[in-house]
Amino acid sequence: MSRFKSFAKDPQDLVVSSLGGLIRANPGLILLPEEKIVLRKSEHKKVIVLSGGGSGHEPAHAGYVGAGMLDVAVAGSLFASPSTKQILAGLSQFEDTDSFVLVVKNYTGDVLHFGLAAEKAKAAGQNVLMIIVGDDISVGKAKGGLVGRRGLAGTVVVHKIVGAAAEAGSSLQDIERYGTQVVDNLVTIGASLDHCSIPGRDPAQQISLAADEIEIGMGIHNEPGVQTLKPIPTRPALVESLIKQLVSGQDVDRSFVPFQRGDEIVLMVNNLGGMSTLELNSFAELAATELESAYSLVIRRLYSGFFMTALDGPGVSFTILNLSRAGGEEILTLLDAPTTASGWTPKVWTEPAKDSFVAKSISSVHHSGPALLVDASTVKKLLEAACDSVIQNEPQITLYDTVAGDGDCGETLVNGATGILNAIKGDLLHMSDAVQLTLEIVDIVEDSMGGTSGGLYAIFLSAFAVALGRNATSTETSLSQAKIVSALQFALESLYKYTRARPGDRTLIDAVAPFVDSLTKTGDFRAAVLDARGGFDSTRRLQAKFGRASYVADDAVSKFDGEGGLPDPGALGVVAILEGFLSVM
Repeated sequence: MSRFKSFAKDPQDLVVSSLGGLIRANPGLILLPEEKIVLRKSEHKKVIVLSGGGSGHEPAHAGYVGAGMLDVAVAGSLFASPSTKQILAGLSQFEDTDSFVLVVKNYTGDVLHFGLAAEKAKAAGQNVLMIIVGDDISVGKAKGGLVGRRGLAGTVVVHKIVGAAAEAGSSLQDIERYGTQVVDNLVTIGASLDHCSIPGRDPAQQISLAADEIEIGMGIHNEPGVQTLKPIPTRPALVESLIKQLVSGQDVDRSFVPFQRGDEIVLMVNNLGGMSTLELNSFAELAATELESAYSLVIRRLYSGFFMTALDGPGVSFTILNLSRAGGEEILTLLDAPTTASGWTPKVWTEPAKDSFVAKSISSVHHSGPALLVDASTVKKLLEAACDSVIQNEPQITLYDTVAGDGDCGETLVNGATGILNAIKGDLLHMSDAVQLTLEIVDIVEDSMGGTSGGLYAIFLSAFAVALGRNATSTETSLSQAKIVSALQFALESLYKYTRARPGDRTLIDAVAPFVDSLTKTGDFRAAVLDARGGFDSTRRLQAKFGRASYVADDAVSKFDGEGGLPDPGALGVVAILEGFLSVM
């Protein structure tokens, strides 16, 4: 049990403190602590490269900020994507350019938040493109389905190539071409002796493998692997199996990139956080030998070390770039280009710029139109009841998400609820203006909630506020149920633009859509809440197609057969909010 001990009691403080330590060790970098952003100022005008994601993957992503790699890294909470607001804050720091590349790991929350930020930046007249990295091959094409491949350590290879191209003055179009070529020819698979330990969580509640087990395809967010082996194979046998899955093409479901004898490759051997350097170097040698002797592949570069970790995960991942298919010497030149990023070795160190850099922050959005009046005391009562209901349901939501994901859904929702309750206590909300109040709640959601849930709620509520604002006339008017229903319909349609999830896909949409549809047809709030509860219950019998739940092994889900199946935790969160409203109506 000693491995699960941690000095950290407050994970949020740990993230900011860690970024502060990185800045102190790397003069020339800038930290915006409130937004959890690390950035640098380029010495010349160029395309700005921004990336980021949940914390816990160090040195990714802040460790790759430096000349020749990233210009900006945006850090979310532990294993949770940063908010749209954070990403926009990162983009706003560069007034001398209007061209940006966002490198994003293919996880639902990351794609949602970075996608929304990109759309907002485009609307403001900036040139923004996203390169979404999916390099995992452990989850096959059939099970991955619409979600696609997860973004793993191969993302760092993309950081290096895209960053070097931008530093050399390449155009936005050329950078996109380089990035696409690399992503299309990347494969990664990992294996770990155990799950990582999450700072601030009760060790007794953390999942752990038996002493003689190893998981294949374990993700970087503590999500379960696709296969558990018992007993643990020898190192040579494990490497032989993993390399075969990466390059042989025998498993059609997991064959994403073709390899032929004589192809030139780049090999990255990545420490997931808790493996000794002694073992890691052994894995590097075994992997290189296997690739050369069994498949006649030519290794042009081999990188071994900490690149994309999962906190203290005691495992290793192998990433292979088919250099022959991805651009050959042109791509190799970009890989070899010098960088000052502390997380990339070997590197050429250059003294960072010493000139001043003024960091800016994003201010909250304010509604400038006429007020849409509501009864402040009623709204206060509704909000408090909804937040209390979320907090009461957190243990059950967390239980479901511990199996279906990484266990943070309940905590994420509670963070949002607590943020709203604190704002109510501090009398910080405009309770009598429905539009302004909704915008303020969006700000709270973006500040306090990370991950997929935070993105979905923020998009839905932002669209709800837009629709309400359109209903406000030139003078102050009262909010009616008809206006609420119309705004809910608009919000749901807006949400559909940013997620392909629909009713039946086992997501929170299975609770939201029945509620909106029922309220639209009947006007009966109680009946609509019951329909939302019914939608949640239906997820027990559905196959997950989105989010980390889509990667969960069937035997984990079968543990809930006694209660009708494992339901979607996000859908329960929606029901908790609606039933909270209903309890005081």
